[in-house]
Amino acid sequence: MLRVRLAGPMTTIPSNRTRADAVGSLTQEIRLRHVMRLRRQDELRQRHRADRGAIIVAVAASVLSVVACVYFYRTGHLLGYHDTYSHLEISRRILVGRTTGIAQLGAIWLPLPHILQSLLAWNTTLYTTGLAGSIVSMIAFVACAVLIYRIIRVYSPDRVSPGYAGAAVFMLGANMLHHQSTPMDELPFYAFALAAVYGMIRWADTERPTFLLQAALASMAAMLCRYEGWFLAGMLTLTVPVIARRIGCSWPDTRGLTGMFAAFGLFTSSTGWMLYNQLIAGSPLNFLTGPNSSADQMARRTTDVETGHLGKTLLAYGNALLAEHGLAMIVVAGLGLLVLGIGERFSARSLPVLVLGSIMPFFVATIYRGQAPMGMPPVNEYLLNARFALIGALPAAILTGYLVSRLPKRLIPMAAVIVVTGTAGLSITAFRQDGLVSVREVTEDLSAQQDQARVADFLRGHTTGPIMLDLVGNERAAFPVLDRVIYDGTKIGRENVWKQALASPRSVGAHVVLMRGSGPRGADAVFTALHGTAAMAGSEVVYEADGYTVCQFLS
Repeated sequence: MLRVRLAGPMTTIPSNRTRADAVGSLTQEIRLRHVMRLRRQDELRQRHRADRGAIIVAVAASVLSVVACVYFYRTGHLLGYHDTYSHLEISRRILVGRTTGIAQLGAIWLPLPHILQSLLAWNTTLYTTGLAGSIVSMIAFVACAVLIYRIIRVYSPDRVSPGYAGAAVFMLGANMLHHQSTPMDELPFYAFALAAVYGMIRWADTERPTFLLQAALASMAAMLCRYEGWFLAGMLTLTVPVIARRIGCSWPDTRGLTGMFAAFGLFTSSTGWMLYNQLIAGSPLNFLTGPNSSADQMARRTTDVETGHLGKTLLAYGNALLAEHGLAMIVVAGLGLLVLGIGERFSARSLPVLVLGSIMPFFVATIYRGQAPMGMPPVNEYLLNARFALIGALPAAILTGYLVSRLPKRLIPMAAVIVVTGTAGLSITAFRQDGLVSVREVTEDLSAQQDQARVADFLRGHTTGPIMLDLVGNERAAFPVLDRVIYDGTKIGRENVWKQALASPRSVGAHVVLMRGSGPRGADAVFTALHGTAAMAGSEVVYEADGYTVCQFLS
């Protein structure tokens, strides 16, 4: 190195060897950048091919979704589950009615599906037809199909056929096609649960923590859809440190990643919901033990023979799995689980799939402990909550796709075709033979609601002005006249007027009073408080049937 002193500061003139080394380093850096650029372009091309496959799945799922919705709308099975009316009413009350606002969400059912439905339920046509909720379920159905495809592509990056096969298992399930047409809250939960599982698998496969953050946010949303999402979030939180250690994270990084997931994926939703319950209902655990909670409803039930009897619980849930999915799909999914265990050996990227499948044992434990009812012949004489077994379609679809991906390469396309055509054939057979257990349950529910349907028609066609009624147990009766209803959430200004209404209906502006004095649901709060009292002086009975009495005040 030659140093020369000039008029200014010391200047260093590099020697020939130094200059050559610098040129060599620059050339090496250029080559490295070129290689990285080519790698990024290759990744983009692969991602484009994968996205093209996802687009095909999304289009197919959209077509199936719309066709199924139109079919069940025409057959009258879009609305029918008793809970569909409650979901739609909650969604509409947020923006439309005598009392609006976020408090109309109530403090029992989780809020996110109702918030999503409220974006459409303000429209009277979409509300009364049930399409306000159906559209939300349909969008979630398409998202589920795409997520299943993408999960399988993680295990089969060079083949699209297994992804198509797995997505078809989900998309072509006859009972799933019906359920995605209804205004229920299962499909939004399925979508967010799959998004959480997908994020976890991608994190385990790529070691990029951004995927773990995405999984945490999806878990947060799933927890705000259904309570089994709380179990899923807890299990995923426990899985994070296991995966972190298996992919080589240090203990400090493992603690940080676990804390991040727990904060966003578990504690944000749970503490937020308990705080909301405290503000709205006066107890952070109102959703667990308060009026009309699951515990409160189960305390009044006496016909659930599967509760407390493990054998009957397993038989009921097993029969529900068979009715929802069929024996062939259960067998194929079982083989997929076996192959996953052998092929992955409980690898980091396989654990989220196993966690997703653990929701089914969770349901079994919930039914056995009497925390939720389930009716399934021959254990029961009636159908109730058979949809608890519908969650099995998610791991079944993923496991089927994984099974196809592990066959010899020359057999994969043919196996995928067999899965798609076989699933389609089973669904077509189920439709032709009226073998959809979800439709049978809806039909039973519709039959049980005829008393409410008749009084609802009377209220809509023969009354005017505000109607006072107890909304709990009378959801179907209130459905077409919801905008006129005074109920236990009605406010004048900032004051809840329900107690005042139970003492004097006319003082809160009620023109009509609906009472339920008997029937399977027993007497309601309005009948108990007002029947035969002086507060009803000046009214006349204008309808009386099926245990219902409608009184109208003479001006």
